[in-house]
Amino acid sequence: MATLFENYITGDDTAFGLQDPQVEAQTFTPSASHDITSVKLLFYRAGSPGTITVSIRATDGSGHPTGSDLASGTTDGDTLPTASPYEWREITFGTPLPLVADTKYAIVVDQAIAGGGGQQVIWRADGSSPSYAGGNHEQSSDNGASFAAGTQDFMFEDWGDLLTAPTVTTGAIQSTGTTTAIVIGNVTDLGSDNPSAFGHAFNTTGQPVVGDNNVDLGAKSATGRYHSYITDLTPGTQYFFRAYATNSAGTSYGAEVQATPDTYYLYIIDKHLKYKDRDRVERTAVAADLIVTYEDELVLHEDNIVFS
Repeated sequence: MATLFENYITGDDTAFGLQDPQVEAQTFTPSASHDITSVKLLFYRAGSPGTITVSIRATDGSGHPTGSDLASGTTDGDTLPTASPYEWREITFGTPLPLVADTKYAIVVDQAIAGGGGQQVIWRADGSSPSYAGGNHEQSSDNGASFAAGTQDFMFEDWGDLLTAPTVTTGAIQSTGTTTAIVIGNVTDLGSDNPSAFGHAFNTTGQPVVGDNNVDLGAKSATGRYHSYITDLTPGTQYFFRAYATNSAGTSYGAEVQATPDTYYLYIIDKHLKYKDRDRVERTAVAADLIVTYEDELVLHEDNIVFS
């Protein structure tokens, strides 16, 4: 079931009719990331305006609609009322469009028939005390090629489905070498759409984010465990690691784990094995002993070292 997100529905005291080559728009800023599936706009008509196209566009640095349509839908303007009570007409988009929280977009309205001769779709607005903080009325006089800001706010409702970020956990550090680490992660929920990136973020100060350093394992289409092989670490330096996954709703992180790569050494003198144990304490083992294990990776049989 669709959810109402952004809207402006108060102060309806004026209206704007489309006159070719005029295009009207209302910019808006969603407070939550979501898939927009439709808009409802307060319309009526004069004459027979024909097919009305409603689209979503991005905005430029000045807050004006720009670029091509990101999503669009149409409605039959000839079926709108000709007077009050006006109609909250719903225009559905063929494909849901992910909107990013705190990013400004524009609802753009155009009609196929020129507005001359009284053939107009008319959009209700607040002209006396507009107070929508996330955007404003925008108007184009060149069929939508460029826009200028107005001082009104159109009546609109933004409907869609909430986007949810992935859920990810950080597993154990499987092993560390002189300059490397293998860290486990697990994507337990993909979120509302499949992650476009997942892996591990790491740094030397704590609570790492992707912008610090990261291993990006690409897109992910199924939940499950994974591991990141991290290289070029500095021996003796403490590192912090967090699993992460990113989709259109944002980036989620797992808990933090830490490890310090060390310079491990291993050599044999007179059938004695010199090595560092998992606590980095120097040890000596007799090569003739039955079995000596180290981190479940090394097994010593007499004079032969076998990597398992």
